Amino acid sequence: MKSDERIAALVGPFQARLRAYAFGNELDAIAVEMMGLLEGHRRRRADLSDRTRLKALALMAEYLDAHGRSQEAAGLLRLTVEELMDGGMEADELRLMRQRVWCCLAYALTHLRANRVREAGAVIVAMRSFVEEKMVQPDFPCHGTVALLRYYEGLWHRNAGDLNEAARDFDVALDQTRLRYEDKQKKYEGMDADRLRRELIYSRVMTSRILGFGQGGIALARGRYVEARGWLIGASQILSTLGQETWRKSLEVYSRSATVMLAESAERLREEGLRLQQLQDWFALRNRRNGFVAGAFGLLAEVRARQLEAGTVMQVELKGLRKRVDSCLRDAYVDSGPLSGSAVLGLMECLIRAREFDRSETEMKRLEKRLEGEEIAELRVLQAEMWIETGREELARGVLEELVAHKLANRGYRARAWALLALCEKRAGRSVWAERAMLAAREALGVVQDGFARAMVSEIGALVEARVQIEVAMPYQGDGEDPLWCDVDHNLEMARLNVAAAVHAKYPDYGVAKLAAVMQRGHSWLYALLARHRGVAWVEQVLRNSASR
Repeated sequence: MKSDERIAALVGPFQARLRAYAFGNELDAIAVEMMGLLEGHRRRRADLSDRTRLKALALMAEYLDAHGRSQEAAGLLRLTVEELMDGGMEADELRLMRQRVWCCLAYALTHLRANRVREAGAVIVAMRSFVEEKMVQPDFPCHGTVALLRYYEGLWHRNAGDLNEAARDFDVALDQTRLRYEDKQKKYEGMDADRLRRELIYSRVMTSRILGFGQGGIALARGRYVEARGWLIGASQILSTLGQETWRKSLEVYSRSATVMLAESAERLREEGLRLQQLQDWFALRNRRNGFVAGAFGLLAEVRARQLEAGTVMQVELKGLRKRVDSCLRDAYVDSGPLSGSAVLGLMECLIRAREFDRSETEMKRLEKRLEGEEIAELRVLQAEMWIETGREELARGVLEELVAHKLANRGYRARAWALLALCEKRAGRSVWAERAMLAAREALGVVQDGFARAMVSEIGALVEARVQIEVAMPYQGDGEDPLWCDVDHNLEMARLNVAAAVHAKYPDYGVAKLAAVMQRGHSWLYALLARHRGVAWVEQVLRNSASR
């Protein structure tokens, strides 16, 4: 039998099992044979008019991605998609154009998996424009294609940090998935029960992916781990009556990883870590990507349990865990999703806590190279911490000041950035600024759900607020005077405030602008000074005077 005929014979059962997510020996056997028939497309493009072969390529890419083998899918699709993107999308038949779009979307997903965000975006944007302008028609609504397109677009926006745009994309994808199933229900109800069952499974799995990995992924990226667990557990419940062990366990990996970020008891952490290790073993031969996430967060659970038992988050002993750390780091870049990124950063934190600074710096450079110019704010927070620990406070301060000026989406890292900046200022002898930064850290911490971030900020706060014990009196220090007055920055700040207080006492009805004119200083400077001391009665009076004018 010719290869075209064999592909035509296989593509129907392959699609039926894949749409029902019937992973198992039968699907694997078909996939192996199909892969052999399509292998040649690594070296030559497919016939762009052969809808069956294009469908086979798109389905094979979906199968490979579900097993964590997206780069193999990229090899199969690259030449064909490059030809399609170079003016080969349009055709007389709408179904043929739809199949071409599905091939391109599958290829865009391989870029996302490899963290090639710009390349993925170029394909997705082109496909959205093409679908909306050339394909969608009243009698050909393309609900399924639009749903998949907007789901991938949401993943792209999520990975690029455009979280609000990603949420809108996932909302559209969810609505289009519902409309697709309603159309299929009208078409097959009472006519083809088996096809309708497969369509129901496909619809529910797609819905669970959008809710769990889409909306749940956004919550993870923002550090909202309670919200993320809600999305993920809810998504898992959608599949509770359908079997779908592969997808349910994938969602479980993500929800238990979010629990590790939340947990504040060693017992709970070890319980979650044990289950994650079991999931890592289950995924070992099924999906390397999910196996890595499970293994990395299982390791982080053990490290955090040790930190809790030691009573410090700033230093930890990795005895007995080094082989697991090395194993996870070898697989650290198999995916670029939000939880995979958190796992990689968590592994780097383990190295910093263990004082293995050379190794952590090497891994950070490896990640930066992998990002191909893209910046991760959370990685820069870790770099700043490493620089502080290795005596490069000035370098760390520059990075941290830039980070706190542009609010990080992840509030846990935002609070940590402020706390580390406070530690820099404390070590430089600028106690006033250290206290101000620490106040900002605690304010950012108000809604943080990351148990580790909370513990870290608290520990740094104790270091920042610890007063220097001075053995002998400072020059001109009288009995009962606070030795804090040896801090030059503090003295200067208090002197400026006392001058402003004296001028206010003479002109109690003046606002900031008039008071600054009397002091022969700019009013912006005086606003900044007074803003740092809100809560002092006379300062509030000056600000009220300004507001009343």
